[in-house]
Amino acid sequence: MPAANKPLVLVVDDEPAMRELLALHLRRMEDPKVDVIFAENGDDAWRIAVKKLPDLVILDVMLPESMSGWDVCKAIREDKARFNHTGVIMLTGIGETLNALTSPLFGADAYINKSEFSAADLEALVRETLNVRSGVSISVRAPDSAKPKKPASKAAEPKKPAAVKAPAAKKTATAKKSAVKKSAAKKTSQKK
Repeated sequence: MPAANKPLVLVVDDEPAMRELLALHLRRMEDPKVDVIFAENGDDAWRIAVKKLPDLVILDVMLPESMSGWDVCKAIREDKARFNHTGVIMLTGIGETLNALTSPLFGADAYINKSEFSAADLEALVRETLNVRSGVSISVRAPDSAKPKKPASKAAEPKKPAAVKAPAAKKTATAKKSAVKKSAAKKTSQKK
C-alpha cells in the first residue's frame, strides 16, 4: 500500500548513533519529505514492518536477537501481499564486494556501505528506491556525482573470457611465422 502522504521509512540499526545519523539525513530531505521510525534489532524490525507497512526499510545486516538484517529482508520479499511496495536498502559495514554479492540474493533493492556513504548517496538511493517500489513521484534528483551504486548492474556486466582474445593472438603469431618463412624463402631464392 503506497504512502498517501509522506513515505514511511523504517531505519533498523543496533547502534543508536547510526540511527540518529540516518534520521537526521532523512528528515532533511526536501523531495520527498519522509516520516522515520526505528527498530534496533531484527525481531522488532519485523514486528514493526508488519504493523506499519513502511514504504522503505533501511536495514543493517548484523543485528542482535534471532533475525539478522538478511532474515528481515528475506521475510519482507517473501510476503508479497503486504510488502510488494516496500523497498529495502541494506546499510552495512561488511564491505562493498560482499554487499554487492549478497544484497541481490536476499532481494534488497540497493545497498550502501556504512563507512563510505554521504548524505547525497543516501538521498539518491532513497529517492530511487521509493520511485521504483512505491511509485512515489519525486521530481528532484540527486546530482550525477551522487548516483547510487547498483549491485545488479555489476552482476549483469558480462566479462569477456580470456579465450576470446587467444584466437586473434594465435592468428597474429601464425601470420608472423608465415611472413618470416616467406621472407626467408624469398631471400634464399634471390641468392640462387
